Formats: sequence, C-alpha cells, structure tokens
Amino acid sequence: MPNEHLPMIRIESVEPGIVKPNEPFKATWSLNVAADDQPRQLQLTFLTDDARLLLCDHLTDETPVEKTLQVSPGQKLSKSTMLHLRLRKGLRNEDSRDGSGAPLTLHARITSTPNGVSVSPGFDIEVAELAKRTATKVFI
Repeated sequence: MPNEHLPMIRIESVEPGIVKPNEPFKATWSLNVAADDQPRQLQLTFLTDDARLLLCDHLTDETPVEKTLQVSPGQKLSKSTMLHLRLRKGLRNEDSRDGSGAPLTLHARITSTPNGVSVSPGFDIEVAELAKRTATKVFI
C-alpha cells in the first residue's frame, strides 16, 4: 500500500520494447509530489523481480541503480534513466534454447526518511534470449 505522504512514482515506458542483456535501454518515469507535501530529498531506486539479473546504471555500471532527487511541493517530474541488465556471476544455462525471451517486471522505489517507502506499479518488459524462469517448487 503506497504511503500517502510520499510522491507517486510510475514507470511510463521502456525503449526498446525487447531488452537485451548488456545493452542499454531507456526507462522513462514520472514523479508527482502532492501540493501539501514538504521540500525534501528522496532516494529513487530501480529494481527487477528476476534474481538472475542485475539492473545496472548504464553510465556508471553501478548496481543497484540509485538516484537522489530534491523535490518541492506540487512538483511534477518526467525523466529518463539509461539502464542495462547483466546476468549474475556464476549463473549458467540461462540462455533460451530457441532465442525467445523471458518476462521481467521493472519497479521504481522511492525512499524517504522518516516517512518510508513507495513502490511504483510494475512495468512488464521482455528480456531477449533469456530462459523463462522455472516454476518455484516448495517442499513441505
């Protein structure tokens, strides 16, 4: 449940439509700050739901991808961030055999102390030449 005192973050688009590992892609995002909010500094972090992949800042190669934003009451931002994906070290046999891709969900998270965390709705993208995740098996 989003925190009503934090700005709303949303990923608007990802280009290109099919993302390839180690190649740059652009995530366009928007941020809306409530008019009754206060000026403050926020931490923006991009996340993925696939533990096999590291999401990296394309300019610095750093992971996790974090940006510091200074916001004002009523402010509306729309920006783009260049990212790329890398397979985690030590993973093998994650290439798809037929060249097809795997789905992945991209999220943006806003963190502000002491108020907490707000996470964007997921934005679904396709990762080329990546094996689809196997179903998780739970043994009881």
